[in-house]
Amino acid sequence: MEPQIAVIDFGSQYTQLIVRRLRELGYFSKLYQPEALRETGAPKGVILSGGPSSVLEEGAPDIDLDYLRELGVPVLGVCYGMQLLNKKLGGVVVPGEGSREYGQAGLFPVDGAALFEGVAAGSQVWMSHSDTCADLPDGAQVIARNQHGIPVSIRWDEQFTGIQFHPEVTHSHEGMQILKNYLAMLDDKPRFKIDSFKDLLIAQIREEVGEREVVCGVSGGVDSTVLALSLIHISEPTRQDTRSRMPSSA
Repeated sequence: MEPQIAVIDFGSQYTQLIVRRLRELGYFSKLYQPEALRETGAPKGVILSGGPSSVLEEGAPDIDLDYLRELGVPVLGVCYGMQLLNKKLGGVVVPGEGSREYGQAGLFPVDGAALFEGVAAGSQVWMSHSDTCADLPDGAQVIARNQHGIPVSIRWDEQFTGIQFHPEVTHSHEGMQILKNYLAMLDDKPRFKIDSFKDLLIAQIREEVGEREVVCGVSGGVDSTVLALSLIHISEPTRQDTRSRMPSSA
């Protein structure tokens, strides 16, 4: 299944949560490393995640801007993703004044900004960054500021938009509405349902495994547990067989 939205991972602790939120909203999304941008197929949208690096560092994670333009789909840069877009599109990024900005802030959108339709002025958002976009390229527009008047969202053109905060975390009180507004910009409709996705994965595993037996180690985490249960469902053993094959906890 090709992703409707490709999420490019720049290393943020919240990146997996972006994927989850998009799937909760009915859009199948997958995570890719920046160098795998050309392997994303034909997504209807691209989100550039946050990350711990600074775009001012030598060797900082980068993105193929020409290929993003070639895709021609709405691109949303989040935190590091916003700073990277501003730099690559001709703007200036500088170290923020004082210490790293981490915590809640107020969001004050400009009137008519589609990304913030239905979002209240002063709505709480969550910040986690060190750098800031100081100068914007010609044609760019600030579409939201924080309570201190500092730009926290930029629209460079019809394709590229950035936000300095993290809409995917619950600390951003209207983050899901902002993601919905981004999804409304796509030339696509919600098509993802977790039940049908489960059936697809089971069919793929069944085809790959065939008649072979599978040994699955379970750590007790979510990923390995879901995999183990999927394998059990595929083989459809009796409950007694399942118990006999599952090792006891150490």
